[in-house]
Amino acid sequence: MDKNKLYSLTFSLIVLFSVLIGNARHGSHDEVVYSAPPETTSFTASVQNTIAPEAVITVPEAPPTISAVSAVAKYLNTRDAIFSFNPNQQWPVASLTKLMTAIVALENIGSGESINVSEAAVATEGGAGNLAVGKSYSRDELLRALLKVSSNDAGVAFAEHLGRENFIRLMNERAISIGMYNTRYFDTTGLSALNQSMASDLEKLVIYIFNNHPDIFSITREPEGNIHPFAKTPDFIGGKTGFIDEASGNLVSLFNYQGRPFLIIVLGSEDRAADTQALYNVYKE
Repeated sequence: MDKNKLYSLTFSLIVLFSVLIGNARHGSHDEVVYSAPPETTSFTASVQNTIAPEAVITVPEAPPTISAVSAVAKYLNTRDAIFSFNPNQQWPVASLTKLMTAIVALENIGSGESINVSEAAVATEGGAGNLAVGKSYSRDELLRALLKVSSNDAGVAFAEHLGRENFIRLMNERAISIGMYNTRYFDTTGLSALNQSMASDLEKLVIYIFNNHPDIFSITREPEGNIHPFAKTPDFIGGKTGFIDEASGNLVSLFNYQGRPFLIIVLGSEDRAADTQALYNVYKE
């Protein structure tokens, strides 16, 4: 057995063991949509896609109570998080997987290519995206379905277009190149609980997207038909939802606070929108 296959097998067994002993939660494999509390800010998000010099942050004495098993809140122009709770907790990422799927699609599929949607893709669990069997879509059409409504069908269509094993290999190679050494992908949708990462790794993913693929965040902040709970707030830069039984609620949210990108990641949350809002309210100033 070659080293790559041995590594994948070992990682799979470790992750499966962790899921069985502690990570299992109950719920639906469909995305859960939450309504965020009204925002009081009124400015329009328009940050440049570069990391500014480090700023001085004042940290409140009393952190908020949240339900998430892991969370991080930080400005991207600072080295350290201003709130960090179990940032290295291994956790099923669910549909946060699709951020990496989008990266690989953008880096390996031309905007002019037509992608055929197979019967197997449409039969994938979850009906989001309204894709039709046998119809061809552009890369960007599928990206919108993938990122705005978390279409599993779009994720499978991308994988089939490049070859499933090849696509997943590219996802894992990009993760390593970003420095996400504790992340592993086994599918392009996040339906598998073996797709695991941690908040500290996902922070690196967000920075990579922010600097290299801002179009991903542009799509995820389009309000029409968007299931992200903060998509309609004026300071929202972008992000992604994630939910499966084993993970409960995951949420990546990037905001523009007074011209500075402010990131909040919550994993394993009973109320991901409320947890994110609580962290935002306390740490944005």
